Amino acid sequence: MHNALRVNDIVYVILQHVKSSKPNLVNMAMTCSTFSNLALDMLWSQQDNLTPLIQCLPRDTWTVWYGSAIIFSREPLPTEWERVRINAARIREFIFTGYTCRSPKPISRHLLNFGSELSLLRQFLSPELETLTFNVLPGTPMHEVEQLFDALFTEAPGLRQLSLHSAHNLSACPSKVPKLPKKLNGLSIGLLGMDLMKQIIPNIQHLRSLQTLTLALGKSVDVVFQPSGGMPLELSTLKHLYLPGARLENCISFLHKVTMPRLSVLEISYYTTAQPPEITAVIESLSTSCKTFAFLEDITVVDYSENPSEELGPDDQLHSSIFRPLLRFRRLSSVKFIDIGKYCLDDAFIEDVAIAWPDLCTLTFASKVPGEYQVTLTSVLSLATRCKSLHDLHLTFDATHFPTLPRAPDGNLELWTTQTAVRKLHVGHSKVSEASRFHIFLAVLFPNLADLKYCFHFDGLSAWIQLEKAWSELLIEREYSADEAASWPNFLLQLRP
Repeated sequence: MHNALRVNDIVYVILQHVKSSKPNLVNMAMTCSTFSNLALDMLWSQQDNLTPLIQCLPRDTWTVWYGSAIIFSREPLPTEWERVRINAARIREFIFTGYTCRSPKPISRHLLNFGSELSLLRQFLSPELETLTFNVLPGTPMHEVEQLFDALFTEAPGLRQLSLHSAHNLSACPSKVPKLPKKLNGLSIGLLGMDLMKQIIPNIQHLRSLQTLTLALGKSVDVVFQPSGGMPLELSTLKHLYLPGARLENCISFLHKVTMPRLSVLEISYYTTAQPPEITAVIESLSTSCKTFAFLEDITVVDYSENPSEELGPDDQLHSSIFRPLLRFRRLSSVKFIDIGKYCLDDAFIEDVAIAWPDLCTLTFASKVPGEYQVTLTSVLSLATRCKSLHDLHLTFDATHFPTLPRAPDGNLELWTTQTAVRKLHVGHSKVSEASRFHIFLAVLFPNLADLKYCFHFDGLSAWIQLEKAWSELLIEREYSADEAASWPNFLLQLRP
């Protein structure tokens, strides 16, 4: 054997070229001991079920039940677990949801006298395990959930990402605070029951490497946990926070009781229509929970309720003043509010957005419900051309009039500068007319615009269909007649009212 093949780094590079093919990796593992360990590490590194590990046990310990589930004919002896543990130690990412399509399925509820699925899972934990995703099945006793947390803390200390969920709330109350592996940088917990959640949340502050947290909040409004001493819970290393829940008020309750000085990404989603005071509260809470304004870059709030318009009154409008506190976060590059109500934004706010968020890439104020048209085409063109990184804009505005053109330093009227980053424009329920010459402004100012969309169920639909057709014709003309396209800016200047 060539001496170079005795160097693990060289063997690793060779195996990288064949790892996409499981049969090739198996052949490499069977070639010689030099390739065997590294090839087996790759084969076992990522698993989505326990079937391969269970098949490492003696054949008389298990059997396939009706071709769809594995049951144990007898409980394996301690020595018979050794091969399982060796291969389990090779696993770096383990994702088990209970819904794998592979047959036979790894775990069955018919495990006879062997015990529950959580007790079986503990057999495969190892210090080298880095990622674990697990759905706790309905009916799981609370003491087994507690034992799982204890096992994760002691037997999987190298765990980096943990996701534990349940299709149904666990009703029992834990007898002690669950311990979490100290090296976690990603944690996702949801629908495990309020009593368990209240005990887990305060313990999160001790995870000094935690950067990503997903906390799914159920329908109960009683999610308030009391930090010790009445002080907010400080998540000093947290960068990404995801709060899916039934009600927005649950998210507000959580934000009021934590501080996240380095938070850069916040995503909130809920399924019960929220009123303007709740939207106001969640935005105002960021000023205290984030403590500083130097890190937040991305905020997304989505309402997934089915019929939000039926629960909103005529006065339930989301005015610009509600969103103004966000202007203090100068590093924001993505701001998305989707279907959270009826917007009533104004030009002053849009102009301030262009100043406050110079690195803006995505701006979305989407709604299923038409609001008031106080934003004009002038402010939209100003925003889109001043934010040079903006590539995705979703906004409702009034495009029925020719815009007010800016003035050059010499006092003469001029067009806004060309913005080449814009790729997507969704005008929502905007009104448009031929008088605005909006299709020409699109062709001149946004030459790389490729996706123009509008809502299909409102009175101004026909006008947008005509505008889109006119804009498409200009794009064809620009491709085949550059000289004609070069005359469009002067044409717009001559059309000024």
